[in-house]
Amino acid sequence: MKTFGRIAVCGSISLYNDTTPQTGPYVQPHMIFKQLRMEGFLVHRWEHKNVESLKQLMAWVKEGKLKYSEHITTGFDKMPAAFMGMLKGDNIGKAIVKV
Repeated sequence: MKTFGRIAVCGSISLYNDTTPQTGPYVQPHMIFKQLRMEGFLVHRWEHKNVESLKQLMAWVKEGKLKYSEHITTGFDKMPAAFMGMLKGDNIGKAIVKV
């Protein structure tokens, strides 16, 4: 991270059903010495920029600057399993059920 960098934190769906606390790396010293800022946010805070943002994101997709992944499950009958898999983090990218 660059000095004065920012870390955006949004969502924690993978933790909703955990029965034990998560463990992981302790980044506090790095954050202190680099003077980083970590800030949580809700998507509604930026709702007034939706149109502008979508135009820019679509341009980046068309230019190949922004890439995305989709995890497609086929069949209406597989919807419950696809939903549970999404909650468990089994998918990579956007989870889609194709009916």
